[in-house]
Amino acid sequence: MKNIKFVFILFTLVLLVAAPLVAVDYSPESAMYKQTGESFMGTSTRVLSMGGAGLGVTGYYDSFLMNPANLGKGGVKISIPSVTVTAYNPKAILESGMIDDFEEGTDEAMLSGAQKFLNTIKKDYGDVLTTDTSVVLTLGSFGFALEAQERLMSYKTSSDMTSTNLIAQITTAATAGLGFRLDLFPDFLTVDLGVSGKAIYKAYFSAQSASSITDLISEEDADPADKFLNEVPLIAGYSFPVNAGVNLNFPLGITVSAVARNFNGAYYMTSYESLNSWSEEVLGEGIDDSFTPSGTFTSESYEFDAGWNLNAGFTWAPKVGSLLKPIIAVDVLDVMAMSGLEGEALNRAFFEQTRLGASLRVLSFLDLRYGLNKGYQSFGVGVDLLIFHLDAAYYQLEYGQDIGDKPIDALSVRFSLLSR
Repeated sequence: MKNIKFVFILFTLVLLVAAPLVAVDYSPESAMYKQTGESFMGTSTRVLSMGGAGLGVTGYYDSFLMNPANLGKGGVKISIPSVTVTAYNPKAILESGMIDDFEEGTDEAMLSGAQKFLNTIKKDYGDVLTTDTSVVLTLGSFGFALEAQERLMSYKTSSDMTSTNLIAQITTAATAGLGFRLDLFPDFLTVDLGVSGKAIYKAYFSAQSASSITDLISEEDADPADKFLNEVPLIAGYSFPVNAGVNLNFPLGITVSAVARNFNGAYYMTSYESLNSWSEEVLGEGIDDSFTPSGTFTSESYEFDAGWNLNAGFTWAPKVGSLLKPIIAVDVLDVMAMSGLEGEALNRAFFEQTRLGASLRVLSFLDLRYGLNKGYQSFGVGVDLLIFHLDAAYYQLEYGQDIGDKPIDALSVRFSLLSR
């Protein structure tokens, strides 16, 4: 614990000359908090390693979270629990020499390691670390999932590491889904229909810069944890989005899918003076009995909606035997955004919104995966050992306005029990 605190203080010292945080608008409409307005989707190593494609891929614990119509096939899946950890900029971190500095352990080396780590965080938006946990159960046509995600985001106003701001966000979600199959023409066409609803609660702290962190730890005879509980603003609220999907299943393992996502997806958020204030107002009991409101904080309410979108997918899962099970998936996201486009603009939009993925299951215990997302390659592997399942994915995501502006690589590792 002392080592963690020491590293934390070193990071603060490296950023000591950073300008203080002046933003008072905590809503996603402000540049600082734009990423907090993104629709929630739990991290799926399987989907990410396939370039983000997989609307029509069935047989996995999280298939119905991608498309509720996948429940139409029925079956039983139990994943208790699933834990996924995602680290961003792993290539830059390994090449920076930061790990060697931390292993050396001297004060000078630790400070050098902190500087090298901060230099891996790029200008504008990004992510630092994400941790997902989930419990999923599907029984026949019914699916239920509980998810929790911790996400540490970054925002830099310049390339200088002293402009780094970190935003910690926690999201919880409960999802219930229902699907069924229609055997319209049993030898030619079956139709899967499904719908799911989520209850989401999201909370994020105000962005922390070096100066704000310094303020928390600099006062003598003051506990930084107590100051954090009582002085760092928290923004929290809820949403109840609805997703609906359909699969058209043809012979030879061909499936055509459509998913309408994020109906009724508006978030209703409220700012609180601190975590302790939130606990008193929402839970009816404060965390710290000695907390006294400052009297200078004005609570505000925010409403934002990313809007609904329509996604389409094509999946081919031919039956070639018991030893090899290949899958090819092509998804086009937000197809409505391409309406009215022509020529070069249409071609560009189609390229940016198309996801390509392939998976090969070998001997019923090994999955090899590959994908393309906006031209960025992704790779993944899944290993099943009895009730233990391990998945890993290495991929790149684009955080800039255009392709090539700001790609960030990421490594996700997932561990789960029971169903894959």
